[in-house]
Amino acid sequence: MSRQGPVPLSTDLDRYLASLGLPHVSLLVSLRKAWPGIAGPALAGKTMPSRFRNGVLTVTVRNHAWAQELQLSKPLLLSRIAEAAGPDSPVKDVRFSVDAGSSMVPEREISLPEPLPPPPALPDPEGLSSVSDPATRESLRAIHRRAGCRRKPESEK
Repeated sequence: MSRQGPVPLSTDLDRYLASLGLPHVSLLVSLRKAWPGIAGPALAGKTMPSRFRNGVLTVTVRNHAWAQELQLSKPLLLSRIAEAAGPDSPVKDVRFSVDAGSSMVPEREISLPEPLPPPPALPDPEGLSSVSDPATRESLRAIHRRAGCRRKPESEK
């Protein structure tokens, strides 16, 4: 009996799952581990391989827009899956299933931008900047505006 080096646990697990007729479980586990590299950083948190059956990998997607985007890049995605799964990859096609409430990686919280600074102070044409009480200042401005509307232009005088 020749003794070889230690066998990785994943190899034994793959053989065990295959003997139970569940080889797709180890495939899904390996694809999920490699998914950020397969899908890329923009899609990794919005998609996840969820099922594999009859050569078709089902990828769960957050919304229809991402499903359509992925449908357009399906050939590239299939080639990346084949690279990750190895030369004998059983994945022959990819299908996209929308599940907005899935337990995928949560999207990052959206941070709102800082509020804009107040606009620069306009010149004080009425000369009221020295009035300290804001209510009085606004009353005087209103009076000034009404008086300005009634005033006739210099050309009509």
